[in-house]
Amino acid sequence: MKRIVILRCLRSNNVCTGAACMRAFNTKSGAFARYGEEPLELEAYWSCNGCGDCHFKYQEGIEEKLERIISLKPDAVHVGACVKQHTQDGQVVTCKTIAEICERLEAAGLTIVEGTHR
Repeated sequence: MKRIVILRCLRSNNVCTGAACMRAFNTKSGAFARYGEEPLELEAYWSCNGCGDCHFKYQEGIEEKLERIISLKPDAVHVGACVKQHTQDGQVVTCKTIAEICERLEAAGLTIVEGTHR
């Protein structure tokens, strides 16, 4: 059984119910198709603490979240498409806050997978 965590953007809460991520997880479509017939278990579905003036050194809450996710020792952390941002020159990049979270999780030995329903 693969133990999975899904990370999404806090701003996506304004327009997203999480239904597409959950459907992809439950039907093993999108980025979850990689697991084939292997059973999956969702260990956590969590959001960052926001961006802009959000810096880790000022947020005890994000540290607590990171420690909890790392302690779960999931097989993979899937990162939703909602974490992508468009720059002024048309480039699509990962949000800096999410990128920092992913770096911290990878440094702790966790596997990061880009994508859920996309």
